[in-house]
Amino acid sequence: MGRPVPAAAVAATLLLVHAWSPDPVVFTGGNPAAWSLSDEAWFYLTFPALLALFAGRRARVWAWTAAALTVAALVLWPALSGLDPTTRAWALDYLPLSRSLQFVLGVLAGLALKRGWRPRVGLWPAVALVVAWHLVLVPWHHAVPDAVWYGPYTASQWLSAPLYAALICAAARADLDGRRTGLTGTWMIRLGRWSFAWYLVHEIVIRAALRQWGKPAPGRETLLAWSALLAVSLTAAALAYVGVERPAERRLRGTTRRAGTRPRPRPSSGTAPSAGPAPSARPAVGAGFEGRAQGDQD
Repeated sequence: MGRPVPAAAVAATLLLVHAWSPDPVVFTGGNPAAWSLSDEAWFYLTFPALLALFAGRRARVWAWTAAALTVAALVLWPALSGLDPTTRAWALDYLPLSRSLQFVLGVLAGLALKRGWRPRVGLWPAVALVVAWHLVLVPWHHAVPDAVWYGPYTASQWLSAPLYAALICAAARADLDGRRTGLTGTWMIRLGRWSFAWYLVHEIVIRAALRQWGKPAPGRETLLAWSALLAVSLTAAALAYVGVERPAERRLRGTTRRAGTRPRPRPSSGTAPSAGPAPSARPAVGAGFEGRAQGDQD
């Protein structure tokens, strides 16, 4: 906010390659939160290869790979301590290659759950571990500046990946088991659908408010300011989801379906045309409509 964004940075952002650049003007662009889109594009690009590599493996391979990823994160974090703070922050927090460690861990967790794996940590113990981790970050933040390589900002995402993997697996397992968790209600699902749009707009709203009104005073004024910012950013996220994300998703899914359909071959000359599928193979009347309706509800 308040600084010009070069055309090259805008182009890199639109092409979703800006997180590959160590230049902070490029990888933050006009929206500092948009770096994650570049990482997401890389993840989607590599996802089919990761599935082909891991889907048919034994659970022991998944477990050893997950352990190796955790160790790699612990090694890479101090290994880059000699870099200047800006380059180190880019390499650890933004670069898609380094973030791939977390993505692969998520892929392994999803494959394990699909095969029926039951995490040993329950949902509420997993929640307690994540909360405890954030409580540890508070005194850490006061004791160590974020610019130092062992500061809490980078550590908050590099060291917490196994905790969040355990939390996600525990929550997913609870849903699969049909247990009530409070996460499957209408509003929780709606907030989940808005969440990524909220992530993309929240910093823009915060920076615009700070530029317009400045930093609020501690106490009641800060509480009111954060409540207002939450309401505004959440409203913007809902509008972005309803007006942009959901229509774009429907259009892309429709394009994919049309591209995946094949025309029925014409009967060769001298051959009687087919009378169509056997009655038992024909879809029931209204089945197509029900499928479309179900897709619209998702």
